Amino acid sequence: MPYAQRKPAAFRVAGRAVLAVAIACGTPHDPARDSTLVIALAAEPTLLLPPLIAETPGFVIADQVLERLAEPDSTLSTTGDQAFRPRLAESWAWSPDSLSIAFRIDPNARWHDGAPVTARDVRFTFAMYIDTAVASPAAPLLANIDSVQVREERVAVFWFHRRHAQQFFDATYHMRILPEHVLGAAARASLRTSAFARAPTGSGPFRFARWVPGQLVELAADTAYRRSRAQFDRVIFAIASDPTAALVRALDGDIDVLPYVRGADVARISHSRRLTPLAWPSLSNALVMLDLRDPLRRTHPHPVLGDRAVRRALAMAIDRARIAAALGVGAVPASGPLPAPLLRGTAPPLPPFDVGAAAALLDSAGWRLAPGATNRDRDRIALRFALLVPSTANAGRRAAVLMQDQLRRIGVGMDIEPIDNASLTARLSAHNFDAALVELDWDPSPLSARQLWGTDSDASAEGANFGGYSSRTFDAAIESAASAIDSSTARSATSHAWSTLVDDAPALWLYDLERVAAVRRCVRPSGVRADAWWSALSNWTVAESCPND
Repeated sequence: MPYAQRKPAAFRVAGRAVLAVAIACGTPHDPARDSTLVIALAAEPTLLLPPLIAETPGFVIADQVLERLAEPDSTLSTTGDQAFRPRLAESWAWSPDSLSIAFRIDPNARWHDGAPVTARDVRFTFAMYIDTAVASPAAPLLANIDSVQVREERVAVFWFHRRHAQQFFDATYHMRILPEHVLGAAARASLRTSAFARAPTGSGPFRFARWVPGQLVELAADTAYRRSRAQFDRVIFAIASDPTAALVRALDGDIDVLPYVRGADVARISHSRRLTPLAWPSLSNALVMLDLRDPLRRTHPHPVLGDRAVRRALAMAIDRARIAAALGVGAVPASGPLPAPLLRGTAPPLPPFDVGAAAALLDSAGWRLAPGATNRDRDRIALRFALLVPSTANAGRRAAVLMQDQLRRIGVGMDIEPIDNASLTARLSAHNFDAALVELDWDPSPLSARQLWGTDSDASAEGANFGGYSSRTFDAAIESAASAIDSSTARSATSHAWSTLVDDAPALWLYDLERVAAVRRCVRPSGVRADAWWSALSNWTVAESCPND
Protein backbone atom coordinates (compact mmCIF):
# COMPACT_ATOMS: atom_id res chain seq x y z
CA MET A 1 0.00 0.00 0.00
CA PRO A 2 2.07 2.17 0.02
CA TYR A 3 2.93 -2.10 -2.85
CA ALA A 4 1.75 -0.81 -0.38
CA GLN A 5 2.81 0.43 -5.22
CA ARG A 6 3.45 -0.95 -3.92
CA LYS A 7 4.63 -0.51 -4.65
CA PRO A 8 1.46 0.74 -4.15
CA ALA A 9 3.95 2.58 -4.98
CA ALA A 10 2.16 2.53 -4.25
CA PHE A 11 0.90 0.30 -1.31
CA ARG A 12 2.00 -3.26 -1.62
CA VAL A 13 1.63 -5.81 1.19
CA ALA A 14 4.35 -8.44 1.00
CA GLY A 15 3.11 -11.76 2.28
CA ARG A 16 4.16 -15.40 2.14
CA ALA A 17 2.57 -18.40 0.45
CA VAL A 18 3.65 -22.92 -0.53
CA LEU A 19 5.86 -24.35 -3.13
CA ALA A 20 3.37 -26.89 -4.41
CA VAL A 21 4.95 -27.98 -7.66
CA ALA A 22 8.33 -29.08 -8.94
CA ILE A 23 9.02 -27.26 -12.17
CA ALA A 24 9.84 -29.35 -15.23
CA CYS A 25 8.23 -32.46 -13.78
CA GLY A 26 10.83 -32.80 -11.02
CA THR A 27 13.82 -32.56 -13.35
CA PRO A 28 16.38 -29.90 -12.33
CA HIS A 29 15.69 -26.85 -14.41
CA ASP A 30 18.43 -25.62 -16.75
CA PRO A 31 17.77 -22.09 -18.07
CA ALA A 32 20.80 -22.32 -20.38
CA ARG A 33 19.11 -25.29 -22.07
CA ASP A 34 15.45 -24.40 -22.34
CA SER A 35 15.42 -20.60 -21.98
CA THR A 36 13.08 -20.62 -19.00
CA LEU A 37 13.58 -18.49 -15.90
CA VAL A 38 11.92 -19.68 -12.70
CA ILE A 39 11.35 -17.09 -9.99
CA ALA A 40 9.99 -17.89 -6.54
CA LEU A 41 7.17 -15.68 -5.27
CA ALA A 42 6.62 -15.59 -1.53
CA ALA A 43 2.86 -15.21 -2.03
CA GLU A 44 0.32 -15.88 -4.73
CA PRO A 45 -1.04 -12.67 -6.26
CA THR A 46 -4.68 -11.87 -5.66
CA LEU A 47 -5.16 -10.57 -9.20
CA LEU A 48 -3.24 -9.02 -12.12
CA LEU A 49 -5.30 -5.91 -12.85
CA PRO A 50 -3.00 -2.98 -11.90
CA PRO A 51 -5.64 -0.50 -10.64
CA LEU A 52 -6.64 -3.05 -8.00
CA ILE A 53 -3.29 -4.63 -7.13
CA ALA A 54 -2.30 -4.10 -3.52
CA GLU A 55 0.52 -6.63 -3.09
CA THR A 56 4.02 -6.84 -4.50
CA PRO A 57 3.61 -10.27 -6.17
CA GLY A 58 0.82 -8.90 -8.36
CA PHE A 59 3.01 -6.04 -9.60
CA VAL A 60 5.98 -8.35 -10.20
CA ILE A 61 3.91 -10.29 -12.74
CA ALA A 62 1.64 -7.58 -14.15
CA ASP A 63 4.58 -5.29 -14.89
CA GLN A 64 5.91 -7.83 -17.38
CA VAL A 65 2.61 -7.81 -19.30
CA LEU A 66 1.43 -4.19 -19.03
CA GLU A 67 3.45 -0.99 -19.43
CA ARG A 68 3.78 2.56 -18.20
CA LEU A 69 4.10 5.50 -20.57
CA ALA A 70 7.63 6.06 -19.26
CA GLU A 71 9.92 4.35 -16.76
CA PRO A 72 12.24 5.96 -14.18
CA ASP A 73 15.93 5.18 -14.30
CA SER A 74 17.95 3.83 -11.39
CA THR A 75 18.27 7.27 -9.77
CA LEU A 76 14.52 7.21 -9.10
CA SER A 77 14.35 10.98 -9.18
CA THR A 78 10.72 12.09 -9.12
CA THR A 79 11.41 15.71 -10.03
CA GLY A 80 10.77 16.74 -13.63
CA ASP A 81 11.26 14.22 -16.45
CA GLN A 82 15.04 13.95 -16.75
CA ALA A 83 15.20 10.59 -14.94
CA PHE A 84 12.56 8.97 -17.14
CA ARG A 85 12.94 6.88 -20.28
CA PRO A 86 10.33 6.21 -23.01
CA ARG A 87 8.22 3.06 -22.76
CA LEU A 88 4.77 3.14 -24.38
CA ALA A 89 5.31 6.81 -25.14
CA GLU A 90 8.09 7.44 -27.66
CA SER A 91 8.27 11.14 -26.71
CA TRP A 92 6.49 13.90 -24.82
CA ALA A 93 6.20 17.68 -24.84
CA TRP A 94 5.33 20.17 -22.10
CA SER A 95 3.03 23.10 -22.70
CA PRO A 96 4.57 26.59 -22.25
CA ASP A 97 2.74 27.04 -18.94
CA SER A 98 3.71 23.52 -17.74
CA LEU A 99 0.09 22.68 -17.01
CA SER A 100 -0.12 19.93 -19.61
CA ILE A 101 2.08 17.19 -21.07
CA ALA A 102 1.41 15.64 -24.47
CA PHE A 103 2.56 12.01 -24.77
CA ARG A 104 3.07 10.54 -28.24
CA ILE A 105 2.46 6.80 -28.27
CA ASP A 106 5.03 4.60 -30.01
CA PRO A 107 3.50 3.83 -33.45
CA ASN A 108 4.75 0.24 -33.18
CA ALA A 109 3.06 -0.41 -29.83
CA ARG A 110 0.54 -3.26 -30.11
CA TRP A 111 -1.64 -5.11 -27.66
CA HIS A 112 -0.98 -8.82 -27.49
CA ASP A 113 -4.11 -9.45 -29.56
CA GLY A 114 -2.66 -7.30 -32.36
CA ALA A 115 -4.70 -4.12 -31.84
CA PRO A 116 -2.71 -0.84 -31.82
CA VAL A 117 -2.17 1.05 -28.57
CA THR A 118 -3.76 4.49 -28.92
CA ALA A 119 -4.32 7.68 -26.97
CA ARG A 120 -7.84 6.45 -26.27
CA ASP A 121 -6.35 3.66 -24.19
CA VAL A 122 -4.48 6.23 -22.11
CA ARG A 123 -7.63 8.30 -21.54
CA PHE A 124 -9.58 5.14 -20.69
CA THR A 125 -6.91 4.03 -18.21
CA PHE A 126 -6.98 7.32 -16.31
CA ALA A 127 -10.78 7.23 -16.15
CA MET A 128 -10.66 3.71 -14.73
CA TYR A 129 -8.06 4.52 -12.06
CA ILE A 130 -10.04 7.48 -10.69
CA ASP A 131 -13.49 5.86 -10.97
CA THR A 132 -14.94 5.49 -7.47
CA ALA A 133 -16.67 2.29 -8.60
CA VAL A 134 -13.23 0.80 -9.22
CA ALA A 135 -11.85 2.18 -5.93
CA SER A 136 -8.21 1.93 -6.96
CA PRO A 137 -5.68 2.33 -4.11
CA ALA A 138 -3.68 4.51 -6.52
CA ALA A 139 -6.49 7.03 -7.07
CA PRO A 140 -5.32 9.48 -4.35
CA LEU A 141 -1.94 9.73 -6.09
CA LEU A 142 -3.59 11.03 -9.27
CA ALA A 143 -5.48 13.89 -7.63
CA ASN A 144 -3.48 16.63 -9.37
CA ILE A 145 -4.36 15.33 -12.83
CA ASP A 146 -7.47 17.16 -14.00
CA SER A 147 -8.11 15.14 -17.16
CA VAL A 148 -6.61 13.22 -20.07
CA GLN A 149 -7.64 14.21 -23.59
CA VAL A 150 -7.11 12.62 -26.99
CA ARG A 151 -5.48 15.19 -29.27
CA GLU A 152 -4.63 12.76 -32.06
CA GLU A 153 -4.85 8.99 -32.52
CA ARG A 154 -1.46 8.58 -30.86
CA VAL A 155 -1.26 11.73 -28.73
CA ALA A 156 -2.71 11.82 -25.20
CA VAL A 157 -2.60 15.09 -23.27
CA PHE A 158 -2.50 15.18 -19.46
CA TRP A 159 -3.91 18.37 -17.90
CA PHE A 160 -2.99 19.29 -14.34
CA HIS A 161 -4.70 21.38 -11.68
CA ARG A 162 -1.43 23.05 -10.72
CA ARG A 163 2.30 23.03 -11.42
CA HIS A 164 4.57 21.10 -9.08
CA ALA A 165 7.82 19.17 -9.15
CA GLN A 166 6.29 15.68 -9.52
CA GLN A 167 3.82 16.23 -12.36
CA PHE A 168 5.60 13.90 -14.75
CA PHE A 169 6.01 11.25 -12.08
CA ASP A 170 2.29 11.42 -11.27
CA ALA A 171 1.34 11.05 -14.94
CA THR A 172 3.56 8.06 -15.66
CA TYR A 173 4.47 6.07 -12.57
CA HIS A 174 1.17 5.09 -10.97
CA MET A 175 -0.70 3.80 -14.04
CA ARG A 176 -0.09 0.83 -16.33
CA ILE A 177 -1.94 1.50 -19.58
CA LEU A 178 -4.94 -0.76 -20.19
CA PRO A 179 -6.70 -1.81 -23.44
CA GLU A 180 -10.02 -0.02 -23.88
CA HIS A 181 -11.18 -2.45 -26.56
CA VAL A 182 -10.88 -5.33 -24.06
CA LEU A 183 -12.09 -3.67 -20.85
CA GLY A 184 -14.28 -0.84 -22.12
CA ALA A 185 -17.55 -2.74 -21.79
CA ALA A 186 -16.71 -4.36 -18.44
CA ALA A 187 -18.68 -3.36 -15.35
CA ARG A 188 -16.35 -1.21 -13.28
CA ALA A 189 -17.69 -2.40 -9.95
CA SER A 190 -17.00 -6.06 -10.77
CA LEU A 191 -13.55 -5.79 -12.35
CA ARG A 192 -12.02 -7.69 -9.46
CA THR A 193 -13.75 -10.86 -10.64
CA SER A 194 -13.33 -10.26 -14.37
CA ALA A 195 -11.44 -12.64 -16.64
CA PHE A 196 -8.90 -9.88 -17.35
CA ALA A 197 -7.98 -9.70 -13.66
CA ARG A 198 -6.54 -13.21 -13.88
CA ALA A 199 -5.48 -13.29 -17.55
CA PRO A 200 -4.55 -9.77 -18.71
CA THR A 201 -3.95 -8.64 -22.28
CA GLY A 202 -1.02 -6.23 -22.36
CA SER A 203 1.54 -4.56 -24.59
CA GLY A 204 4.68 -5.57 -22.69
CA PRO A 205 7.56 -7.93 -23.46
CA PHE A 206 5.74 -10.95 -22.03
CA ARG A 207 2.30 -12.39 -22.72
CA PHE A 208 0.17 -14.03 -20.09
CA ALA A 209 0.21 -17.83 -20.60
CA ARG A 210 -1.45 -19.56 -17.66
CA TRP A 211 -2.18 -19.44 -13.95
CA VAL A 212 -2.29 -22.68 -11.96
CA PRO A 213 -3.82 -21.64 -8.61
CA GLY A 214 -1.58 -22.32 -5.65
CA GLN A 215 1.29 -23.38 -7.89
CA LEU A 216 2.52 -21.00 -10.59
CA VAL A 217 1.92 -18.20 -13.06
CA GLU A 218 3.58 -18.57 -16.46
CA LEU A 219 4.41 -15.87 -18.99
CA ALA A 220 5.73 -16.28 -22.54
CA ALA A 221 7.98 -13.87 -24.43
CA ASP A 222 6.07 -11.79 -26.99
CA THR A 223 7.93 -12.49 -30.23
CA ALA A 224 6.33 -9.41 -31.84
CA TYR A 225 7.36 -6.98 -29.10
CA ARG A 226 8.45 -3.68 -30.63
CA ARG A 227 11.63 -3.42 -28.58
CA SER A 228 14.25 -6.11 -28.22
CA ARG A 229 12.77 -9.52 -27.60
CA ALA A 230 13.02 -10.88 -24.06
CA GLN A 231 16.05 -13.11 -23.53
CA PHE A 232 13.99 -15.86 -21.88
CA ASP A 233 11.23 -17.61 -23.79
CA ARG A 234 9.32 -18.27 -20.60
CA VAL A 235 9.20 -16.88 -17.08
CA ILE A 236 7.56 -19.05 -14.46
CA PHE A 237 6.63 -17.54 -11.11
CA ALA A 238 6.47 -20.44 -8.65
CA ILE A 239 4.38 -19.86 -5.53
CA ALA A 240 6.98 -20.64 -2.87
CA SER A 241 6.10 -19.46 0.59
CA ASP A 242 8.08 -21.75 2.82
CA PRO A 243 11.56 -20.16 2.75
CA THR A 244 13.32 -23.36 3.80
CA ALA A 245 11.64 -25.45 1.12
CA ALA A 246 12.17 -22.72 -1.48
CA LEU A 247 15.89 -22.56 -0.73
CA VAL A 248 16.19 -26.32 -1.08
CA ARG A 249 14.50 -26.15 -4.48
CA ALA A 250 16.90 -23.40 -5.54
CA LEU A 251 19.92 -25.38 -4.37
CA ASP A 252 18.59 -28.38 -6.32
CA GLY A 253 18.17 -26.31 -9.50
CA ASP A 254 14.37 -26.07 -9.66
CA ILE A 255 14.33 -22.32 -8.96
CA ASP A 256 16.62 -19.68 -10.45
CA VAL A 257 15.75 -16.61 -8.35
CA LEU A 258 14.73 -16.26 -4.70
CA PRO A 259 14.05 -12.52 -4.43
CA TYR A 260 14.08 -12.39 -0.62
CA VAL A 261 16.45 -14.55 1.43
CA ARG A 262 16.62 -14.79 5.20
CA GLY A 263 19.80 -13.46 6.74
CA ALA A 264 20.58 -16.85 8.26
CA ASP A 265 20.64 -18.40 4.78
CA VAL A 266 23.06 -15.96 3.14
CA ALA A 267 26.16 -17.92 4.19
CA ARG A 268 24.66 -21.14 2.86
CA ILE A 269 24.02 -19.48 -0.49
CA SER A 270 27.54 -18.07 -0.61
CA HIS A 271 28.97 -21.58 -0.37
CA SER A 272 26.64 -23.00 -3.00
CA ARG A 273 27.91 -23.99 -6.44
CA ARG A 274 24.54 -23.14 -8.01
CA LEU A 275 23.58 -19.88 -6.28
CA THR A 276 25.12 -16.55 -5.45
CA PRO A 277 23.77 -13.90 -3.04
CA LEU A 278 22.87 -10.57 -4.58
CA ALA A 279 21.94 -7.47 -2.57
CA TRP A 280 18.88 -5.75 -4.02
CA PRO A 281 18.47 -2.03 -3.38
CA SER A 282 15.32 -1.66 -1.30
CA LEU A 283 12.55 0.76 -0.35
CA SER A 284 10.87 -1.64 2.08
CA ASN A 285 9.86 -1.51 5.71
CA ALA A 286 7.81 -3.43 8.26
CA LEU A 287 5.22 -1.91 10.52
CA VAL A 288 2.18 -2.73 12.61
CA MET A 289 -0.85 -1.09 11.06
CA LEU A 290 -3.40 -0.08 13.71
CA ASP A 291 -7.15 0.23 13.20
CA LEU A 292 -8.17 3.45 14.88
CA ARG A 293 -11.89 2.83 14.38
CA ASP A 294 -14.30 0.34 15.84
CA PRO A 295 -14.51 -2.56 13.34
CA LEU A 296 -18.26 -2.83 14.02
CA ARG A 297 -19.07 0.88 14.09
CA ARG A 298 -16.72 2.73 11.76
CA THR A 299 -17.91 6.16 12.91
CA HIS A 300 -16.73 5.37 16.45
CA PRO A 301 -13.13 5.10 17.68
CA HIS A 302 -11.63 1.71 18.38
CA PRO A 303 -12.26 0.98 22.09
CA VAL A 304 -8.53 0.52 22.69
CA LEU A 305 -6.48 1.70 19.71
CA GLY A 306 -8.64 4.75 19.11
CA ASP A 307 -6.93 6.29 22.15
CA ARG A 308 -3.89 8.30 21.01
CA ALA A 309 -2.25 7.87 24.42
CA VAL A 310 -2.43 4.08 24.05
CA ARG A 311 -0.83 4.19 20.61
CA ARG A 312 1.99 6.45 21.81
CA ALA A 313 2.57 4.21 24.82
CA LEU A 314 2.78 1.14 22.54
CA ALA A 315 5.38 2.94 20.42
CA MET A 316 7.50 3.70 23.49
CA ALA A 317 7.19 0.16 24.89
CA ILE A 318 8.57 -1.55 21.77
CA ASP A 319 12.32 -2.04 21.59
CA ARG A 320 12.90 -1.65 17.85
CA ALA A 321 16.65 -2.16 18.13
CA ARG A 322 16.21 -5.49 19.92
CA ILE A 323 13.66 -6.70 17.38
CA ALA A 324 15.89 -5.80 14.42
CA ALA A 325 18.90 -7.45 16.08
CA ALA A 326 16.90 -10.63 16.71
CA LEU A 327 15.90 -10.80 13.04
CA GLY A 328 19.55 -10.57 11.97
CA VAL A 329 20.94 -9.56 8.58
CA GLY A 330 18.49 -7.53 6.56
CA ALA A 331 16.63 -5.73 9.34
CA VAL A 332 17.53 -2.20 10.49
CA PRO A 333 15.60 -0.37 13.25
CA ALA A 334 13.06 2.02 11.75
CA SER A 335 14.08 5.67 11.81
CA GLY A 336 10.69 7.05 10.82
CA PRO A 337 7.33 6.28 9.20
CA LEU A 338 8.87 5.52 5.78
CA PRO A 339 12.05 3.70 4.73
CA ALA A 340 15.07 5.86 5.53
CA PRO A 341 16.01 6.63 1.87
CA LEU A 342 12.60 8.28 1.37
CA LEU A 343 12.80 10.38 4.52
CA ARG A 344 16.08 12.06 3.57
CA GLY A 345 16.52 13.37 7.10
CA THR A 346 13.09 15.06 7.24
CA ALA A 347 11.48 12.85 9.89
CA PRO A 348 11.65 13.47 13.65
CA PRO A 349 13.02 10.58 15.69
CA LEU A 350 10.56 7.89 16.69
CA PRO A 351 9.78 7.73 20.43
CA PRO A 352 12.71 6.20 22.34
CA PHE A 353 12.29 2.85 24.01
CA ASP A 354 11.15 3.77 27.54
CA VAL A 355 9.01 1.30 29.49
CA GLY A 356 8.60 3.67 32.45
CA ALA A 357 7.37 6.54 30.32
CA ALA A 358 4.97 4.21 28.46
CA ALA A 359 3.46 2.97 31.74
CA ALA A 360 3.15 6.52 33.08
CA LEU A 361 1.36 7.63 29.92
CA LEU A 362 -1.17 4.82 30.28
CA ASP A 363 -1.68 5.69 33.94
CA SER A 364 -2.38 9.33 33.08
CA ALA A 365 -4.89 8.24 30.42
CA GLY A 366 -6.86 6.21 32.95
CA TRP A 367 -5.68 2.73 31.95
CA ARG A 368 -5.02 1.18 35.36
CA LEU A 369 -3.34 -2.08 36.31
CA ALA A 370 -5.18 -3.61 39.27
CA PRO A 371 -3.16 -5.60 41.83
CA GLY A 372 -2.66 -9.14 40.56
CA ALA A 373 -4.03 -8.31 37.08
CA THR A 374 -2.05 -8.91 33.89
CA ASN A 375 -3.89 -6.39 31.70
CA ARG A 376 -4.76 -2.79 32.34
CA ASP A 377 -8.36 -1.69 31.92
CA ARG A 378 -10.46 1.45 31.78
CA ASP A 379 -14.22 1.55 32.23
CA ARG A 380 -14.24 -2.26 32.20
CA ILE A 381 -12.52 -2.39 28.82
CA ALA A 382 -9.38 -4.53 28.86
CA LEU A 383 -6.25 -3.07 27.30
CA ARG A 384 -5.87 -5.93 24.85
CA PHE A 385 -5.86 -6.33 21.08
CA ALA A 386 -5.16 -8.94 18.39
CA LEU A 387 -2.27 -8.77 15.93
CA LEU A 388 -2.63 -10.39 12.51
CA VAL A 389 0.66 -11.92 11.32
CA PRO A 390 1.23 -13.68 7.96
CA SER A 391 1.32 -17.36 8.90
CA THR A 392 4.45 -18.21 6.94
CA ALA A 393 6.41 -15.01 7.60
CA ASN A 394 9.08 -16.30 9.95
CA ALA A 395 10.58 -12.88 10.63
CA GLY A 396 7.15 -11.43 11.31
CA ARG A 397 6.32 -14.17 13.79
CA ARG A 398 9.57 -13.65 15.66
CA ALA A 399 8.97 -9.90 15.78
CA ALA A 400 5.41 -10.47 17.02
CA VAL A 401 6.54 -12.73 19.87
CA LEU A 402 9.10 -10.15 20.99
CA MET A 403 6.49 -7.39 20.85
CA GLN A 404 4.07 -9.50 22.85
CA ASP A 405 6.64 -9.91 25.63
CA GLN A 406 7.60 -6.22 25.59
CA LEU A 407 3.98 -5.02 25.79
CA ARG A 408 3.18 -7.47 28.59
CA ARG A 409 5.62 -5.54 30.77
CA ILE A 410 3.39 -2.46 30.73
CA GLY A 411 0.13 -4.37 31.21
CA VAL A 412 -0.92 -4.58 27.56
CA GLY A 413 -2.21 -7.86 26.18
CA MET A 414 -1.54 -8.71 22.54
CA ASP A 415 -2.90 -11.91 21.00
CA ILE A 416 -1.02 -13.16 17.93
CA GLU A 417 -3.29 -14.42 15.16
CA PRO A 418 -1.51 -16.19 12.27
CA ILE A 419 -3.28 -15.70 8.96
CA ASP A 420 -2.63 -16.53 5.31
CA ASN A 421 -1.83 -13.73 2.90
CA ALA A 422 -5.16 -13.74 1.02
CA SER A 423 -7.16 -13.61 4.25
CA LEU A 424 -4.92 -10.85 5.61
CA THR A 425 -5.57 -8.71 2.55
CA ALA A 426 -9.31 -9.37 2.81
CA ARG A 427 -9.38 -8.49 6.52
CA LEU A 428 -7.49 -5.25 5.91
CA SER A 429 -9.79 -4.25 3.05
CA ALA A 430 -12.87 -4.98 5.17
CA HIS A 431 -11.40 -3.05 8.16
CA ASN A 432 -11.90 -6.24 10.17
CA PHE A 433 -8.83 -6.18 12.38
CA ASP A 434 -7.24 -4.55 15.41
CA ALA A 435 -3.63 -4.54 14.21
CA ALA A 436 -1.67 -6.20 11.41
CA LEU A 437 2.04 -6.70 10.85
CA VAL A 438 2.83 -5.97 7.22
CA GLU A 439 5.86 -5.43 5.02
CA LEU A 440 5.53 -2.60 2.53
CA ASP A 441 7.40 -1.98 -0.72
CA TRP A 442 7.31 1.77 -1.41
CA ASP A 443 7.47 3.70 -4.64
CA PRO A 444 10.14 6.44 -5.00
CA SER A 445 7.94 9.30 -3.78
CA PRO A 446 7.36 9.90 -0.07
CA LEU A 447 4.08 11.55 -1.03
CA SER A 448 2.68 8.06 -1.56
CA ALA A 449 2.15 8.05 2.21
CA ARG A 450 -1.22 9.61 1.29
CA GLN A 451 -2.37 6.12 0.32
CA LEU A 452 -1.94 4.79 3.84
CA TRP A 453 -2.83 7.77 5.98
CA GLY A 454 -4.61 10.34 3.84
CA THR A 455 -8.21 11.03 4.83
CA ASP A 456 -9.52 10.71 1.26
CA SER A 457 -7.94 7.25 0.95
CA ASP A 458 -10.57 5.81 3.29
CA ALA A 459 -13.45 6.58 0.93
CA SER A 460 -14.29 2.91 0.42
CA ALA A 461 -13.53 -0.55 1.72
CA GLU A 462 -10.96 -0.87 -1.07
CA GLY A 463 -8.98 2.17 -0.03
CA ALA A 464 -5.45 1.78 1.29
CA ASN A 465 -6.05 3.73 4.51
CA PHE A 466 -7.08 0.52 6.21
CA GLY A 467 -6.72 1.91 9.72
CA GLY A 468 -9.10 4.83 9.20
CA TYR A 469 -6.57 7.46 10.28
CA SER A 470 -7.74 11.02 9.65
CA SER A 471 -5.76 14.16 10.32
CA ARG A 472 -6.41 17.44 8.58
CA THR A 473 -2.96 18.56 9.70
CA PHE A 474 -1.34 15.62 7.93
CA ASP A 475 -3.54 16.07 4.87
CA ALA A 476 -2.66 19.76 4.63
CA ALA A 477 1.07 19.11 5.04
CA ILE A 478 1.11 16.44 2.32
CA GLU A 479 -0.95 18.69 0.07
CA SER A 480 1.56 21.49 0.60
CA ALA A 481 4.42 19.15 -0.24
CA ALA A 482 2.62 17.96 -3.37
CA SER A 483 2.02 21.56 -4.47
CA ALA A 484 5.56 22.76 -3.81
CA ILE A 485 7.65 23.91 -6.73
CA ASP A 486 10.96 24.21 -4.87
CA SER A 487 12.66 21.50 -2.85
CA SER A 488 13.01 23.51 0.37
CA THR A 489 9.25 24.10 0.61
CA ALA A 490 8.56 20.44 -0.11
CA ARG A 491 11.10 19.35 2.49
CA SER A 492 9.56 21.58 5.16
CA ALA A 493 6.04 20.34 4.37
CA THR A 494 6.95 16.66 4.42
CA SER A 495 8.83 17.14 7.68
CA HIS A 496 5.63 18.56 9.19
CA ALA A 497 3.66 15.60 7.82
CA TRP A 498 6.05 13.06 9.36
CA SER A 499 6.00 14.89 12.71
CA THR A 500 2.21 14.63 12.71
CA LEU A 501 2.33 10.91 12.00
CA VAL A 502 4.91 10.24 14.70
CA ASP A 503 2.84 12.20 17.24
CA ASP A 504 -0.43 10.48 16.33
CA ALA A 505 1.10 6.97 15.94
CA PRO A 506 -1.43 5.42 13.52
CA ALA A 507 1.14 2.62 13.13
CA LEU A 508 4.07 1.12 14.99
CA TRP A 509 7.12 1.37 12.76
CA LEU A 510 9.47 -1.52 13.44
CA TYR A 511 12.31 -1.96 10.95
CA ASP A 512 13.52 -1.21 7.44
CA LEU A 513 14.46 -4.11 5.19
CA GLU A 514 17.70 -4.63 3.32
CA ARG A 515 16.93 -7.23 0.65
CA VAL A 516 19.26 -10.06 -0.33
CA ALA A 517 18.36 -12.38 -3.21
CA ALA A 518 19.66 -15.79 -4.21
CA VAL A 519 20.28 -15.94 -7.97
CA ARG A 520 21.47 -18.87 -10.01
CA ARG A 521 25.08 -18.20 -10.96
CA CYS A 522 24.50 -18.38 -14.69
CA VAL A 523 21.65 -15.80 -14.58
CA ARG A 524 22.65 -12.18 -15.23
CA PRO A 525 20.16 -9.68 -13.69
CA SER A 526 19.83 -6.28 -15.33
CA GLY A 527 18.20 -2.97 -14.49
CA VAL A 528 17.39 -3.75 -10.85
CA ARG A 529 15.84 -0.71 -9.15
CA ALA A 530 15.22 -0.02 -5.48
CA ASP A 531 11.48 0.32 -6.08
CA ALA A 532 11.20 -2.78 -8.26
CA TRP A 533 13.89 -5.43 -8.69
CA TRP A 534 11.76 -6.88 -11.51
CA SER A 535 11.57 -3.66 -13.55
CA ALA A 536 13.77 -4.88 -16.44
CA LEU A 537 13.20 -8.62 -16.27
CA SER A 538 13.00 -8.86 -20.08
CA ASN A 539 16.66 -7.72 -20.24
CA TRP A 540 17.96 -10.43 -17.93
CA THR A 541 20.25 -12.90 -19.64
CA VAL A 542 21.82 -16.29 -19.05
CA ALA A 543 25.47 -17.23 -19.52
CA GLU A 544 26.26 -19.37 -22.53
CA SER A 545 27.74 -21.97 -20.23
CA CYS A 546 27.12 -22.60 -16.57
CA PRO A 547 29.83 -25.00 -15.40
CA ASN A 548 28.71 -25.06 -11.78
CA ASP A 549 25.21 -26.36 -12.65
